[in-house]
This record gives sequence, C-alpha cells and structure tokens, in this order.
Amino acid sequence: MDNLMKHQLTFSRSAIIAAVSMMTMLAGLSGCATGLDMSSLGFRNRNVDDELASTDDVKGPLERILPIGARGGSRGSSGGYAFSERNPEYQRAMKLHDDGDFNAAEKAFKKLVKSNKDNALQEDAMYMLGECQFQQKRYPRAQDSFDELLNAYPSTRHTTQATQRLFQIGRYWLNFEEIVTTNEIQQVDFEQPGKQHALATAEETARKRAERPLSHRMPLIPNLSDRSRPYFDTEGRGVEALRSVWLKDPTGPLADDALMLSASYYLRKGDYVEADRFFTLIRDEYPDSPHFRNAFVFGSHAKLVSYQGPDYDGAQLLAARDLKESTLRIFKDFPEREMMQEELRLIYEEEARKKWERALFWEKKRNAKAVSIECREILRRYPTSEAADKARQKLAELGQTVEEDKPKREFRLPGLPRPFSQEEMDNAKPLNEGSASQFEAEPQWEASQKTANAPEESNGSWLPWKWRQEPKELPADKGADRPIPNFDEEAPADEEEEFIRQLL
Repeated sequence: MDNLMKHQLTFSRSAIIAAVSMMTMLAGLSGCATGLDMSSLGFRNRNVDDELASTDDVKGPLERILPIGARGGSRGSSGGYAFSERNPEYQRAMKLHDDGDFNAAEKAFKKLVKSNKDNALQEDAMYMLGECQFQQKRYPRAQDSFDELLNAYPSTRHTTQATQRLFQIGRYWLNFEEIVTTNEIQQVDFEQPGKQHALATAEETARKRAERPLSHRMPLIPNLSDRSRPYFDTEGRGVEALRSVWLKDPTGPLADDALMLSASYYLRKGDYVEADRFFTLIRDEYPDSPHFRNAFVFGSHAKLVSYQGPDYDGAQLLAARDLKESTLRIFKDFPEREMMQEELRLIYEEEARKKWERALFWEKKRNAKAVSIECREILRRYPTSEAADKARQKLAELGQTVEEDKPKREFRLPGLPRPFSQEEMDNAKPLNEGSASQFEAEPQWEASQKTANAPEESNGSWLPWKWRQEPKELPADKGADRPIPNFDEEAPADEEEEFIRQLL
C-alpha cells in the first residue's frame, strides 16, 4: 500500500511539472518571450540604486533649525518651522495646551498630524501630541507618539525633549529604578556557583517587587485600572522606552544613563547575560561616560556570577578573569580593587579545580594516561593551587615522579651556531690586532685556547671562531683605471640646463 501511494505521488509531481512546461511552451509559441515574469531577475537600475543610497535629503539638527523664518523648507515641506507658528489651527491647538486643556489640545494636534505629511507642521504637531498625552499621564500613548516622531523624523529638533520624556516614562514604569552602585556588590561564592545573587540587596529588591501589583510583575496579567501604565508587560515597556533613548539619540546626554539604567534593571532581576550585554555597550561606545569604570566592574562581576561551576562551560569564567585583569590595568585606584584581586585569586583556584575535575573524570574511565596528563597540566599552570597538591598525590599513586621547576631544554636546529657565554667572550682575543686593512671595519675574533681545545663543551653545534677567514683584499691594480667622480666640481651650464629641462 505504501509503495502504491509513493508511486501515485511521484506520478502527480511528474504530471504537474509536465503541465507547467507545456504552458510555458504554448506561451512562447503565441508570441510571448516567456510565460514567466523574469523582470525581477534582471539587473537593477543603477540610477535607482544611487537615488536610494543618496543622503541629500538627510538633515542634521542644525539644518532642520535653519529653515525657521525662511521662505521654504525641505523637500515636501510647505515652509520652515515658522510656518507652524503662523498656522491658525496650530495656534489654536497651542492655545488649548497653554490653557491646560490637554484633552482638547490632543485632539487638535492629532487632526494636524493626519492632515499634514512630511513637513515641519506635522513634525511639531507629533511632538505636541505626545506632550499632551504625557501631561495627562497617558504614558503608553505618549511613548507611541514620541516613537512615531523619532521614526518619521530621525533628525528632528525635538529629539532632546522627546528622549527626556521617554527616559522619565521608562523610569516610572520600572518604579523609579536607580542605577546600581558598587556598594551593592557581594563577593562570589564558588562553593555554590550559579545559585548566588550578584548583589547584596537582592532580598530587599525581591521584597519591594512583591509589594507591586500583580499586573506590574507578571507580563501576561492585564492592567485594567491604571491608565498611566500599559495593559501588558509594564517593565518590558519601560526597558523599551529606555531603548528608544539610547538607540534614537546615541550621542545625547541621556544615552549612557539609559544603558546603565537598563543594565541595572537586568542585574537586579538576575538576568546577568542581558546585563552584561548593556555593560559591554557602555565600555565599547561611551569611553567618556561617568559610568565607564562601573561598566568594567559590574561587567566582570556579571560574567563571574554567570559561571555555573566546574561541570559546565568555563568561557564565562575566563572572560571574567580577562575583564578583571583589564580593569586593574586601566584603573589604578578605585574602592573595589582589593575585592577584585581577591576574586582573581578565587578564579585561579577555580580554574585549577576545573582541571582536577577532569582528572577525576578520566580516573573513572580508568584512563591512567589521561589522568597523568591532566595532573601534570595542573602542576604546570597552577603550581600553587590546592588542586596542585592533589595532583602530586595522584601522580605518586600512579608511580610517576614529579619533576617541577626543571628548566626546559632549549631547542635548537642542528648546524646553527651556539651563542657564546660571557666567559668565552672575555677570553677571546682579536685577530691581526694591528692591521689597518680597509675592509676591517670591526676587529675579527678567534676562539681562546681553552675553547679551541675543548670543542666538546659546546656539543659540537658551533664552528670555532679560529676557522673564520678574513675577507681577501682586492688586487692593487683592480679598479685603478676607474675614474673617481669629483662632486665639488660644478657642472657646465648647458648640461645643468638640460638636466633641469628633463626634470620639468
């Protein structure tokens, strides 16, 4: 039965392919070039590409302010920003806003936004629409209006005011979250990796979070009573508002604050991977920020807390070690320096313990050679750790000798000269000490009698100096007839002019 069904499916596919081929052939015979639309497969118009890639219509903040009071504005605009102030409908809406009737002003500005497109009047109306909603504490609508403004006009002159409002909205939805301080850090306990919170104020944070309404803590519980908060996921919308601040105005005064506030939120929440991502953005993009040093401190701490133990991947442990070492090199004096040095010592011990766990794993597999390799690696890389003592005992049980602090044998290719000791250099004497040969720029040396008589001390890997031959002098008649140029003699005037003419 199965074979019959497979045969029918194969026949149906073949029939469909044959039908499509026949239709294409008939379309070609009827005079069409092809039955398929191949226009999308053609080469794109270079002029269209150049127009799409052009930045002629992109204006900076100063360029958008300049049209104020001018006759015309940008493409598609019916005037500069002074045009908004001269518009009667805009003036009436502003009068309602100034009188405190924000509900009526909101309706008036919303009408202006819909009736205008791509001009300064719509831009100003969009900002004032969000401002009216903000004054009425309808923060979800205000966030949407400000985001629409920043998306439609990325270089709007209202960028600073709009991002300030979004920053306030984000802080409110996060219950006025404060930036985390270094006093809240608690040292990592490697006895229970992955189970400890990064901050000492975790219990207090959990208690405050439990006091909030359920709709504020649970993203899927709807909010039906407070119109200043969104219907779902209040905290998520707060982080989204902060994201608009640093993403839409990356060079603004609140960009690094929004990043640090978002990182603090995730660090208190226990999402260390996401917190580390924000700390990394601050380190990479804002070296002049006042949060720059704390981004190193908290970033290394978040990486270290993300470590789950010797049975898991150690990439986060190594990343935390590298970042802590960089922090100590970049910043000389800061309050957390001693704690960071202690954490580096603990990381050293943890790396050795992770290696020891691998040795125990191979011991369970009854692979004595692998156990020996892991133990010797511990002694080589972590000789002063607690795991090193265990590795020595294990090697002794295996009947292997432990040779530590033994100098490595220097590897040299055969036939290359062996470097000489200072004693050999002191006992050497010059060849032809009184020679005045023009080819003898530096004195030639020969081996001392001690070195020449005892070549076996050098293992025969170098040639004795006395075998070196001095360069032969040229014959006296060699090059005697060769003229020596006189650079002090001046060239004839005609030759000098010809030389200058060729250069020009």
